Amino acid sequence: MKKEILVFWLMALVVAFGLSAFLFRYAAVAPDVLAKSRTPQPMESLQDINLGSNYGTVSVTDLVGYYIEHPPAPQGSAATDDSQHKFGGC
Repeated sequence: MKKEILVFWLMALVVAFGLSAFLFRYAAVAPDVLAKSRTPQPMESLQDINLGSNYGTVSVTDLVGYYIEHPPAPQGSAATDDSQHKFGGC
């Protein structure tokens, strides 16, 4: 009984490692994409973000400006009643 269990687990490990080795090339990121992801990009070069039908498409510059003007409330000053909580800095 113990031998069958060991054979099963060894075969399961072999299959798992073999499958992950075979599929690694599909999951790996190209070196040029990896190098670009490690360098900071200016926010002006980022694409606009679609926030849905309520807000539409907004630029990253506008989002950062709104965050700076309306920072989130500190954790300790949150209202005790969740029904009074409003979205963002409104």
